[in-house]
Amino acid sequence: MTKKKKWEIDGLSARISLNEAANKVLSRRIRILDLSIKKYFKDNSAENLHEVRIAIRRLRYNMEIFLSCFGKKKYLRFYKTIIHLQDLTGSKRDFDVLLENLNLISTSENINVDDSVKKIIADKIVQLKVTLELELKEFSNCKELKDFQKLVIKQRS
Repeated sequence: MTKKKKWEIDGLSARISLNEAANKVLSRRIRILDLSIKKYFKDNSAENLHEVRIAIRRLRYNMEIFLSCFGKKKYLRFYKTIIHLQDLTGSKRDFDVLLENLNLISTSENINVDDSVKKIIADKIVQLKVTLELELKEFSNCKELKDFQKLVIKQRS
């Protein structure tokens, strides 16, 4: 038995309609995002944040592919929510990397970086972390997600 690749989705074949494929793909992407968010809240490591970012990105790009299969109003409302989360996780990661690189360069090149600069970046990281965690908690129960899930389930009919 061959191991399923991480991008493979059960039930997809050349024999199903585009709408059925959209339902299967997007339902799977939402499940994976939900699981990655739960994992992040158990351990808010950089690796788990990275998994959340990947899950958001995959959901967003798959949504772009299947836009024509759904009513646009609710779809686009949820899409904007996903873009917002992608931007927020990206900003958090950017500041994490900035601080890591600043520390690495200052150590390896023996450059004195003013502590106030590091503190500004560290404070921004904390602020983004708090905002991100609040947004991720709200996401699990947001109207846009529930409406989108109903839209995807309705597609099955």
